[in-house]
Amino acid sequence: MIEADYVIVGGGSAGSVLAARLSEDPAIKVILIEAGGSGRGFWVDMPAGVIKLVGNPKTDWCYTAEPDPSINNRQVMWNAGKMLGGGSALNGMAYNRGLRSDYDAWEAAGCPGWSFNDIFPYFLKGEDWQGERDYQSHGRTGKFAISPIRTPSPLVPAFIKACESAGLPFRDDPCGGEIDGVWKALTFQRAGQRCSAAKGFLEPARSRPNLEILTYMQANHIIFEGLRAVGVNARRKDGSTIDVRARREVLISAGATQSPVILMRSGIGPAEHLKANGVAVVADSRNVGQNLLEHPYIRLRWLVSKPTFNSQMQTLPQKAGQMLRYLFRRDGILTSPMIQAIAGAKTLPELPHPDVQVNFISFVFDTTKPPLGKAAIVYPLHAHPAIGMSVSVNRAFSRGEIALRSADPRDQPVIRPNLLGDRRDVDTLVRAGKLLERIAASPGLGELLVDRLEPELRSDADWEQFVRNTAGIGYHASGTCRMGSDSHAVVDPQLRVRGVCGLRVVDASIMPELVSGNTTGPTVMIGERAAAFIKEEARAQG
Repeated sequence: MIEADYVIVGGGSAGSVLAARLSEDPAIKVILIEAGGSGRGFWVDMPAGVIKLVGNPKTDWCYTAEPDPSINNRQVMWNAGKMLGGGSALNGMAYNRGLRSDYDAWEAAGCPGWSFNDIFPYFLKGEDWQGERDYQSHGRTGKFAISPIRTPSPLVPAFIKACESAGLPFRDDPCGGEIDGVWKALTFQRAGQRCSAAKGFLEPARSRPNLEILTYMQANHIIFEGLRAVGVNARRKDGSTIDVRARREVLISAGATQSPVILMRSGIGPAEHLKANGVAVVADSRNVGQNLLEHPYIRLRWLVSKPTFNSQMQTLPQKAGQMLRYLFRRDGILTSPMIQAIAGAKTLPELPHPDVQVNFISFVFDTTKPPLGKAAIVYPLHAHPAIGMSVSVNRAFSRGEIALRSADPRDQPVIRPNLLGDRRDVDTLVRAGKLLERIAASPGLGELLVDRLEPELRSDADWEQFVRNTAGIGYHASGTCRMGSDSHAVVDPQLRVRGVCGLRVVDASIMPELVSGNTTGPTVMIGERAAAFIKEEARAQG
């Protein structure tokens, strides 16, 4: 047995922040346990190295969702980072925060203290802005390095012009709470290398004697004495187990897929479901694992008449030249994220806020060829100059669920996305697909198009079939440990788990509704907000 004041389960985007912030007090002992490895290495640091990480069981949980009737019974790959840094060490590095109204809606739904004005300082606190210009919406004193793209795609100006031609004005910065219009994407990098939450927050804190980081250690279940969480039983890489005791609190930061599963294995969840899996009920909390949120998306691709990133990475000399640029100058294609520019748009003019996010894609993959390795989302680069656009529903109405397959931590959870279970999301994506066609045909891009890589869709019925046949997930799973003030919420607005003591959930699973954008930035903010809650309570208790 080992012991600390706080035991954190999961070293992802929120867990890394928690461990760093709580261990700032030298009188507080913090233990962080992580199922994966260190989150270090060449392929993690190099932005393009994601192709070596996704689908690799050493760095990715490699989940597969259940067949989903709403997308014609397809099974989607449900990738999730399995290392320190979590998704921030594995994903596409797009940084934004969503709409002011996203967070104001959280507060209106019973989450006081989570309005945009309340959470905005915590975005600033965590950020280390790398841009040359100063903005009131960015912070320079934090740990999470946010940067403009060092080597943007040569077609970004054409995409921006096409968006403007289609009625989407240029927006200089998207981080102040409004996202109407088009902007150049921001990324979490420092000097051309990925700055995961682990690299930004944990690395500077590693030398603290009061912070212990234990990797390759998977949480089996939370240990309770009565209704109080007092520790975590965990499994080491060699199969042996250990109790990690918490004098103050256990903090679950394992992500929207694993956090509800850990709660359920520990006896917190829908009572009948727990009993059916042989788990003794500690607290009957029927919404654990429910309210699974995602950003459903579709994409369209075109061949173009100008060179693009994928056409400049075909020959061995091209690849070698880009590797040398990365190694010696920390720039070039290998530092560039997939998403190069973003637009917030309305698919109906009467909507109060943008209901979709349009992403301009710098790398186009040839999906007619076999995928690279086991990861069905990573294919060889297309041989010809090409561009792509994807579009996702900002606040989807569809809801899925996470459930136990068994009480054995070695078994993958049951993931039922129900990605397009609500008709309104299908209709939004049909309108959004037509918006992509309009942008592509607008001045800026229209004169560059050579051919299309998807079939031409002429009717709404054709569009709906295309949506259901091709829609994917944004890898923004959230909501499965919903925050709220009502009795059915899994956690309260201070992120304390209802029905027990000494236990919080701190990650994207607490979101009552999805934000209108990528989720890494908001998840880092949740970690900062939770650390402040915990410190304030500790001071109040003396």
